[in-house]
Order: sequence, then C-alpha cells, then structure tokens
Amino acid sequence: MLRSINPSNYKVVGSVKVSTPKEISDKVRQARLYQKYWSEMGAAMRVHMVRKAMAEFEKRKDEVIKLESMEMGKPITAAASDFNDAMAFANWYLDNAEKCLAAETTFEDEKEIHRVYREPLGVAAVIIPWNYPFLMFVWTVIPNLLAGNCVVLKHSEECPLIGKLIEEVMHKYVHVSAFSEVYGGGEVGMLLVRNDIGLISFTGSTATGKKLYETAGRKFIRAVMEMGGSAPGIVFEDANIDEAVKSICTYRLTNAGQYCDGLKRLMVHQDRFEEVVSKLSNAFATLWVGPADLESTELGPLVAKRQLDLLAAQVADAKRLEARVITGGKSLESELGGAFFQPTLLTGVTPAMRVWREEVFGPVLPVVRFRTEDEAISIANDTVYGLGGYVYTADMNRAERVARALKTGMVSINGTNYTTPFNPFGGWKNSGMGREHGKYGFHELTQTKVVARNK
Repeated sequence: MLRSINPSNYKVVGSVKVSTPKEISDKVRQARLYQKYWSEMGAAMRVHMVRKAMAEFEKRKDEVIKLESMEMGKPITAAASDFNDAMAFANWYLDNAEKCLAAETTFEDEKEIHRVYREPLGVAAVIIPWNYPFLMFVWTVIPNLLAGNCVVLKHSEECPLIGKLIEEVMHKYVHVSAFSEVYGGGEVGMLLVRNDIGLISFTGSTATGKKLYETAGRKFIRAVMEMGGSAPGIVFEDANIDEAVKSICTYRLTNAGQYCDGLKRLMVHQDRFEEVVSKLSNAFATLWVGPADLESTELGPLVAKRQLDLLAAQVADAKRLEARVITGGKSLESELGGAFFQPTLLTGVTPAMRVWREEVFGPVLPVVRFRTEDEAISIANDTVYGLGGYVYTADMNRAERVARALKTGMVSINGTNYTTPFNPFGGWKNSGMGREHGKYGFHELTQTKVVARNK
C-alpha cells in the first residue's frame, strides 16, 4: 500500500493500493483502444465534457483544499489560493482550446488552398509532482484531453488521496478509457512509459526527467519536460528596494520554497547589498511557521521528512564551507513535530556550495554581491538550469538587455508575474524542453499536418 503522510505531524492520512504492472498495461491498452473515438469526437465536445468535470471540482473545492493541505503541507490559505489559480488556468484552456487547435489557412488564391491542422499525438503518459497537486493536474492533463490525447496519469506518491479524488470526479464526466490513473512511486512511472504510448508529459526533477527522455528517445516519441530550476534574481543599484524585497520574499518563500521556477539565488549590487540583506533578514525572521491547517500559518512544512533531511544537508554543507547564516539555518522538526525548517538567509556563499550549485527546494536563499552588469549576468548564468529569472531595476533599457542575456525560458522584471495561462512556460538547459500553456502548450501536444488542395 502507498501511505499518505501529513508532513505537519507525520500522521498517516490514508493509503492507496499501488498499481500492478498488469493494471498499468491494461489502462494504457484501454486508452489506445479509445483514442480514435476521443480524437474524432472533436474539440467542442471534449471541452463540453471537461467543463462539467471542472464545475464538479468547484463544488468540491473544500475537499481538494483540505487534502492538499494535509498531504503535502501547504498552508490552508495558500491551498485555497492555489485552487482558484488552477481553476483560472482550466477556464482559459476551456475557453480557448477550440481557437488554439483550429485549422489555419497558410495560403489561398483562386486555384488552391493550403491549411495546417493540429492532430492528437495519441495516449499521453502524464507524470506530475506533489508541490501543486491540483494545479499540476490542471496544467498537464486538461490540455492533453482537450487536444484529443487520452491520458494515463501518475500523480506523486506523496499525494495519492488527491489523485483518487481527481479520478473519482473525472470519471463522472470523462470516459474511464480517456482518463485513468495509476498509483505508486518512480518505478510505476517507469513501467507506465514503457508501454505503448504516444507522448510523455513530465513535471519533476531533472534526474528523473533525463531517464524518461531516454525512454522517449528510444521510442522516438514526443516528450514535454518541465524540470528543475535555480532561478537567479538580480537587484541593481537603482531598484526600488522595498518593492524588490517584497517580491523576492514572495518568489522565494511561496510554498515553502518548493517550486521549480522560484527565485533560488540572489545577486545584489554591492552598493545596496547590506540594505537588501538587512530587509530580507527582517522579513524572513518574522514569518509565522506552523502547521498547515492553521489559517495563521505563513510558512508550512516541507512535503516530507526526506525533503527536510536533504535541505538540512545542503545548509550544513554551506555552514561547513563557512557561509554566514544571517537568519534561520535550523530544522524545527523537534520543536514543531513535523518537516519544518526555518526561513534561512545565507551570505558568504561560493559556487562550491550545494546551496548554489544544486536546486534547493525549501525556504533557503543564498545571497552574493556583484559590481557590474556583466558580472551579474555571468553569475546568474553559472548554472546547469535555465527556467526562470528575476530582474529588479528602474532602467527599462537595462532590464530588457539583461533579460535577453539570461539563459532562461522566462524572465520577470520588477516582480511582474509571467506564469499565466496564455504565456508559454518552460526552460532551457537542464530545466527541460517543450512548453506548457497558451497556444504554445496546445501545439506541443499535437502533430502538425499540412493539407494542400485545389478548389
């Protein structure tokens, strides 16, 4: 059995049976048999069916929010906000799917017409993580279904009960062969992708993503991979420091720092370094850390003890190599009885330290200083990742110049949010390939076909 553990107190929330190899292969086979019907149904009918399912989720939002808070430790108020965000994305997909997938006329004269069509890729194996349990389902499964791909989903082993709730709701409105789920850890995901599928859609760690991409390569099938990140933030000397500090706290500490494109390395101009560090330290130190079910909690636990242990090891490595702990730096497990870690600010950080060269999934921010624009860009790009980036300056010419120089898929200037349902989301380098959201995301999930004919 797969047990769900509440990271606020390490109590068992519930359990789910792990899928067997036969169950996995049977679900893929059933999806393949249904694929032609689901594809030929047309986008309008698929939108109609999925919209009914999303309306049911809206009715049961309190269940989703509570489960998300219990299973992965998201503060209850943040879980409610995430649910609303997920519904906003879903509604955009539903409202725009037909337009994004419609045939496009590329040439026409009195003799002939040329059109480009978007056709489904086939059965999609979708593998998603625990950090945004409902939102990740919406981001990956809903566009696939609307594009005409049947889906077999493997949700994270950390939140199987949310997976069960999703499956229960979806099966009221979407055929069991068009959408199904399998349950288990990484081995179940690997079994899933070894079956006869047409697409791998993966969100998670770079290490796992690379293994899955090898499988996609051997099968010669499409893979959309949204993987790790170590997004740089750059604060220039002319930035509005108070506004920048608020933004940095949001982009580093949201979800206890457990999201792929969070601001994970901060560079500050030497003339404003002490001021920024002082203000960040005050903000970090006054956050209320507590159990996820309390509305007063501002920072909840990490998803699991294993994540707490990893973060503690990364910080211990920085301390051993003589980084300076400005605030935080300690586990709160013994005091609070769960996977809690203090919001932590580090200076004196070097590229040799794990907190700089690895992805850090937790409320820890290393800060370094720079002198020139070129130096800031060089430090920012000194990573194997390339998902997000954050630039703070009053000079828009500089902002645009630096944004173009960053080797990332997305850049925020002065805290502007780039994560919207209409913008492409994805990264460079070890942060993945392909894009989610908007017309770009729909097109990733389809084959392109040109039909040229006479009139």
